[in-house]
Amino acid sequence: MKLAFLKFFKKKFGIRIFAIGIAFIFVISFSFTAFFIYHQSKSLTDTLIQNNLLLADILAHNSRIGVFSENEELLKNPVDGIFQQKETEEVSIYNLKGRLLMRQARSDIQDVKKPENANETAAQIEPEIFDKLKTSPSPLYLENQQRMEFWSPVVARSGYREAESLFVETIPLPQKEHVIGFVRITVGKSALDKKLGALLVKSVMMGILFLIVGSGIIYFAVKRVVNPLNTLIEGVQSLEKGAFGEKVPVETDDEIGKLAAAFNQMSESLLKRETETKQLEERLRHAQRMEAIGTLAGGIAHDFNNILGVIVGYAELALLDIPKQTPTHRSLSEIFKASSRAKDLVKQILTFSRQTNQERHPLLIKPIVEEVLKMMRASLPSTIEMRHTFKPGLSPILSDPTQIHQVLMNLCTNAGHAMEEGGGVLEVNLDEVEIGPGNSDLSDDMQPGRYQILTVSDTGHGMDASIKERIFDPYFTTKGPGKGSGMGLSVTHGIVKSHGGKIDCRSEPGKGAAFSVFFPTIEEKTPERQEQDDSIPRGKERILFVDDETALADIGMQMLQNLGYDVVAKTSSIEALETFRTQPDQFDIIVTDSTMPNMTGVELAKNIKRIRSDIPILLCTGYSEGISDETLKAIGIAGLLMKPIIREKIARGIRHALEHG
Repeated sequence: MKLAFLKFFKKKFGIRIFAIGIAFIFVISFSFTAFFIYHQSKSLTDTLIQNNLLLADILAHNSRIGVFSENEELLKNPVDGIFQQKETEEVSIYNLKGRLLMRQARSDIQDVKKPENANETAAQIEPEIFDKLKTSPSPLYLENQQRMEFWSPVVARSGYREAESLFVETIPLPQKEHVIGFVRITVGKSALDKKLGALLVKSVMMGILFLIVGSGIIYFAVKRVVNPLNTLIEGVQSLEKGAFGEKVPVETDDEIGKLAAAFNQMSESLLKRETETKQLEERLRHAQRMEAIGTLAGGIAHDFNNILGVIVGYAELALLDIPKQTPTHRSLSEIFKASSRAKDLVKQILTFSRQTNQERHPLLIKPIVEEVLKMMRASLPSTIEMRHTFKPGLSPILSDPTQIHQVLMNLCTNAGHAMEEGGGVLEVNLDEVEIGPGNSDLSDDMQPGRYQILTVSDTGHGMDASIKERIFDPYFTTKGPGKGSGMGLSVTHGIVKSHGGKIDCRSEPGKGAAFSVFFPTIEEKTPERQEQDDSIPRGKERILFVDDETALADIGMQMLQNLGYDVVAKTSSIEALETFRTQPDQFDIIVTDSTMPNMTGVELAKNIKRIRSDIPILLCTGYSEGISDETLKAIGIAGLLMKPIIREKIARGIRHALEHG
């Protein structure tokens, strides 16, 4: 039990402070009471002694004649006067020889007792008292447990002292004065003891009152300190549980109030940091998703571009052999266009995943929207009505047509899926507004200025808040298996953010959805479309063409031979190096793939440059990540061709490398 109390005492700060305060108040109260009792007791005792010494002196003075004549009648009046004091119990008068002349006690004031024997002496009185009184005119007193005795000599003199000298000073006894007797006043201590007892009770009561008042003051003072501290403790415990932002009341302006205010500031700071941490974690997760997308896209881009390269290459060669205006030529043209668009889409995914920008030019959105709506009309069911509204005189934006095409295709495709079962209305609007500082449409990542707004809305099933929060997350989709990859809105969001704009979504369950895309406009005018030069440069030089894919090596050789070149195609980088080493002067230019087994295109270029440093080399790749301009210049590579290879691009790249090294 004792241990438990000690543990409880140690844990409770308020109880410790209260106990220490009570002990302090008790010590002060006890000390004050003891000092008060001592001082008042001494004062009462000293007053009683002084008063009775004075009375003894007065009695001695007034009884001179009675003592001198030993007449009891003359002694009666002075003695009665002494009994006016309540403390007086007995008065005795003696002659010089110590014989008792008169004794009167308070119990027999009415009947004055005369001594039965005139020769009676005070046998009980110590001789030393008489001897002392004879030699000194000053009164003296004796004290025991029950009473106090006050003695004074009766002095006979030729004249009288001044009255005030009895109370003020002691005059040496002249030679003409001599002692003729003694007086004794006996005072009981019961009255003094009663006064001292009453004083003790009063002092103790005052001490208890002081202790109670002091305890109350300490209690409220401790409570005033402990209660805010307990509130702060609860606040800290709330912080420990993650309840940031909860404030404690600030009731005063003193240190406790300042401590509470500081705690509130700390809580707000932690809440802000917690919010920032969550935002950073969300950005990190998003960045990690994007990194995963980039890794995945980079891994498949090479193989996918190789497949597209075969399709594009053979489509181009077939178009050269088939007359125009024929159905087959038109079909092959559509295959070529679709393959080129697929190439641009792969390039767009790579650009988005690496957070890099494609080359952008001033362009108008309206023609791209019209093209997409035509394509969507053919793919959407007849139960979906399509509408569009374009504001006249729209400004151009700085972008890439493939990016705008992809944004609009993703939004329209999602709208079509939302109305696939019940039909509805798909509406596309183009508008332009000026967004100034403080406008609610201006997000943190946007600059004030003029923006073009592309809005795609539908009357489909809509979305609730939980889905709206995740629609831009990679791989998140509400579509069934095989109907969506969850990448459309994520890619769209990345494209829009890279333009310095934003995308907003408004949707409610059962009320459809509307996506508004903000693109910053520019003041530049779109360049007029010039007629392209259909002439493709040709040549007769000898080319070493290297690609580990047999189909690509074959299509590359046919494409270059069609342009007039003498081509040697190899599917092994090691075999290509040996061929060049045996005939270094027989080749005018090297065209090699970048990613190949055993020896990459970069390593092959380095080895070839060691053999012949002046030969131009073109590097083909479907994924340029990790190949910087500095690396190409250091190796001596004349240029970089992105897969899939288009006939016109490789022809112009070869001529540029041959003519400029």
